[in-house]
Amino acid sequence: MARFEAAVKKEIELGYPSPFESYGTYDGTYYFLEPIENYAAIDALNAAESEWATKVGEEYKKLMKSLEGTIDFYRSGVVRFLPDLSYVPKKPRLKPDEQKFISWGFAYVEFGKEKEFAGVLKQWVETSREKSTAIGWNTFVVESGTERPLYFWAESAKSAVDYFTESEKDVKKIGPDKNAELGAKTMATLRRIESKTGRPRPDLSNVPKK
Repeated sequence: MARFEAAVKKEIELGYPSPFESYGTYDGTYYFLEPIENYAAIDALNAAESEWATKVGEEYKKLMKSLEGTIDFYRSGVVRFLPDLSYVPKKPRLKPDEQKFISWGFAYVEFGKEKEFAGVLKQWVETSREKSTAIGWNTFVVESGTERPLYFWAESAKSAVDYFTESEKDVKKIGPDKNAELGAKTMATLRRIESKTGRPRPDLSNVPKK
C-alpha cells in the first residue's frame, strides 16, 4: 500500500493533467473520481493522459514499473450523481475538513425494480427531512464498469464513533417502526447489499489550486 500511494503522489507530482478526488476503504480499495460533463469527455481525458505520458517519457515508464506488485486489479466506469435521491440536512453539522470518515452502501437492485427502489429512497429523503436527521448522504448510480443495476450512497462523519452515535440518534428520530418499514421496502428491491467504510484521501487527490 505504501508503494502504491507513493506512486499516486508521484503521478500528481509529474503533473497528471486531469483533476481527481481520492478515497480509501479499510479493506485496501481505492476510488479515484474524475469529473466529466458527458461521455464525450472520456475521449478528452484519455487523449490528455496519453499526451501527458508521452511528455514525461521515461518518468512515466518508471512510474508504471513502480506499481508492479501493488495492485490486484482495477476497474474503470462511469457513475452519475442523483441529487433527488440524496439528502442534505438544513443545517449540516460538519465542515468539509471535519468529514474524516465515510460509510458507503452498495445496493444491487433487482433487474426491473429500479423505479421501485428510487421511490423508496425518496421516502427515506422525505422522512429524513421531516424529522431533521443529522446525517446526510449522496446517492449515485453506476452506469458502466460493473454489474448493474447498482446504486450506492456515501455518508460522512468525524469518525466511526461519531457516525454510529449520530446514526443511532437518527434512528430514534425517525422511530423504530418507520425505520423497519422503510428498511423492509428497501430490501424487497435488492439482490444484495454491501457496505464499506473508509475516508477521504486529500493527500492522494489531484485538486487544481484554481
